[in-house]
Amino acid sequence: MNIIFLDVDGVLNSIKALKKAVLKNKRPYSGYDYPFDDKCLKNLKSLVDKTDSYIVITSTWRYDELGKKILLDKLREYNLDMRVIGYTKRLNKTRGEEIRAYLEELGGKVNYIIIDDDYDFDGFEECLIQTDYETGLTKEDVFVGIKKLIKKK
Repeated sequence: MNIIFLDVDGVLNSIKALKKAVLKNKRPYSGYDYPFDDKCLKNLKSLVDKTDSYIVITSTWRYDELGKKILLDKLREYNLDMRVIGYTKRLNKTRGEEIRAYLEELGGKVNYIIIDDDYDFDGFEECLIQTDYETGLTKEDVFVGIKKLIKKK
């Protein structure tokens, strides 16, 4: 099984999309109101489809029901909601440690990558697709993700 450990901010949204939305709508955004970037969501859809991957949410959006609902509603628009199989537990540690705990619970052999714009993944560097907050998930990131998932099989 292929798993994508997925962050949201800086991955499925971007500064580029935010600037465009602010100019268009003439209002500031913050929190769950922050606009998603359709290019990033299309790139995620491409990665999931090409690798037959499932998604585990690692983002702070998993902390409350409203965040989960907004995220799943958006993923549903791209037929990705059914690919979400879980959320890492909030351990008040680094995301890397939360992912390690999730993998230990799975127990079995899985292929995985981590998509995030942060750096707190000590020991997972070879699995990390580090996005740029300015652009979010790009086609180049998708290409790297595919290579990493195929290489692990």
